[in-house]
Amino acid sequence: MTHTSRDSAIEVRNLTRVFRTGGSGADVKANDDLTFSIPRGQVFGLLGANGAGKTTLVSQLLGLVRPTSGEIVVEGVDAVAHPDAVKAMTGFLPQTGLSMRLVEVRRALHYTGRLRGQSETDARRQTTELIEELGLGDVQDRYVDQLSGGMTRLVNFGMALMGRPKLLILDEPTNELDPHNRRLVWNMVSRRSAEDGTTVLLVTHNVLEAESAVDQVAVMNGGRITAMGTPGHLKEVLGDRIRLELFVKDEDGLALRERELFDAVGTLTEGKRDGSYLVQTDSARMPELMRVVHGELGMDRVADFRLTRPTLEDVYLTLDGRSDPVPAATAQTAATAETAAVPVTEEPAASTASPAATTATATATPASAEAPQALAGSTATAVLTASGPRTATAPTITGTPGTPGTPGTPGSTGTPGEAGATAATRTAPVRPPVPGKAPGAGNGVPPAGLGARARRMGVDLKFLWLEQMLEVRTTWSWVLMFGLLMPAAMVFGLTRIGDGLSDEESLLFIVSGAAIFSVANEGIGTLAQRIGALRQDGMMVYYASLPISRISFLAAMVFSRLLLILPGLITPMITAKLMYDTDFVISPALLLVLPLACMALSAIGLAIGTLVRSMDLLLVIVNLMIFVLLLVAPVLIPIESLPVPLQVFGYLLPPTYAAESLRLALVGDFGSAFLLNIGVLTAMTAVGLAGASRWLRWRTA
Repeated sequence: MTHTSRDSAIEVRNLTRVFRTGGSGADVKANDDLTFSIPRGQVFGLLGANGAGKTTLVSQLLGLVRPTSGEIVVEGVDAVAHPDAVKAMTGFLPQTGLSMRLVEVRRALHYTGRLRGQSETDARRQTTELIEELGLGDVQDRYVDQLSGGMTRLVNFGMALMGRPKLLILDEPTNELDPHNRRLVWNMVSRRSAEDGTTVLLVTHNVLEAESAVDQVAVMNGGRITAMGTPGHLKEVLGDRIRLELFVKDEDGLALRERELFDAVGTLTEGKRDGSYLVQTDSARMPELMRVVHGELGMDRVADFRLTRPTLEDVYLTLDGRSDPVPAATAQTAATAETAAVPVTEEPAASTASPAATTATATATPASAEAPQALAGSTATAVLTASGPRTATAPTITGTPGTPGTPGTPGSTGTPGEAGATAATRTAPVRPPVPGKAPGAGNGVPPAGLGARARRMGVDLKFLWLEQMLEVRTTWSWVLMFGLLMPAAMVFGLTRIGDGLSDEESLLFIVSGAAIFSVANEGIGTLAQRIGALRQDGMMVYYASLPISRISFLAAMVFSRLLLILPGLITPMITAKLMYDTDFVISPALLLVLPLACMALSAIGLAIGTLVRSMDLLLVIVNLMIFVLLLVAPVLIPIESLPVPLQVFGYLLPPTYAAESLRLALVGDFGSAFLLNIGVLTAMTAVGLAGASRWLRWRTA
């Protein structure tokens, strides 16, 4: 039995999201005044064609997209005001898959749990449980990207379950899975719903799977919910009808005369493969239909046929706006409700057309005559009257729900609208954050104390850094080789220009220039491309859906490159010492200068990578940036050698201060000029990280 509470896990009220297209293009209304609720512990299916508004709705639930108007409350928390609190209680499996592809399966699960706020003990315990439950024991020590597509999908499903979320959002969870693992996933979803009370929002195109897995389903079209209810109730939209799946032997299919015979008794459409057809008709005409199959067509022409009741897929195809609706004459009224918990009274419809059956929740808003939304919930089921499935008007619902198993107590009554639509009384209380209370004071929002936030950021930084370091290990040898050879070659080549540049001042500029060039290439170039690749592959949404801060994510990206960048800074000094026996000062100040130079230039790379959306354009900008920084900024030559405009421009660039602070440290000059350079580098690092954090857009729109 489904573990369902009368309290709603999700409350959506008058939700609208409009995307501004700019230029002369019309604005796009991806979600259009959605109002519905999902009871706690329910498996709720969301169906709809591409562009129906499903992804936009999910993104708003996760706090990744800000609504244009309306409210979203998840487990009593305002999702717009406190997106991180919602992320902390939500597991998300996007269709594109998750990151952590270059770490072992066990680590991917464990790190995700820690990033979702689990303790070390609980994260390790659940990791072990999921590896056993998902049958991943044989691959737990392999990199995720070494697995097949189906096994990777299982790992991603396990990552979504880490942290034991109250809400689980799954977007096409069974993509690439074989039948055995599909059943495994659906069984696990059912168990968590039934035993743990987990609310599951399933976004899928696989209507046949959804029919067996969900408690309720909503069909979206054009940004609106066109129908909602249990699969059984929605199938009653098609009334007392039957469907015949027919497979003929002849590769040419049915002849024109044969098609006309079937059209005379029902609606004939071609199937998904050659020689297959679907015939739908009223059950009263079944004898005529079978007479056509046996008598007129002849069994020698039939390879196979199946006679069944309508499926949820038939309802979906009828209501998604791309197929003709079922004729009104065939629609029947669903006068009973399996889960009705409140009295339901039916108001006369404004139209005289035959009624169409669907269900409505006690949180329904008045439906318009042009584009109504049939809403359903587990606490009330109502009869809708309509001139077809797309033009239903909502009933009046009297009373509020009582306790389970008892009739509802008297309450307010909806009032009919101008088009015969009525408003249902809301029954599921919304629990927004209590005014006057700090986040965390009984609102379901994580504590906002400075100490708690600092500890949380420390944990996030640790495990994000570990993930990035483990991903870097696959290419570290090549990066390290480049970091060692390239600056050494620059020192060797540049000192031999003309008659030789081996004097102390020239060596200082060559050494500092080679070091900064290495940092710019690895810090600016590599990090910009890394961020761009994560965004282009759709994996950035994994990090954005976690309850982590952008600063922790960006800092982990920078710190993961330090060990690869530092050799490129040190190599020029060693090369100059071996070739010319230089007398550079090796002081503890270098332990400040070198990492700070790395972070300042890496922050530029992160800012560029988050700001530029095209990978091709990103590569062009990065290469141009490195070229300009090294040839226009006073890195390889004294600033006095540059024209005045370039001198001014040079002092706006971080490499100028990085190279100068390195030169001053190497000659042991730690006066005011050195301190000024350190201060400017620190400020530029902070500005770069702040810019990257702003442009990273944890909220994608």
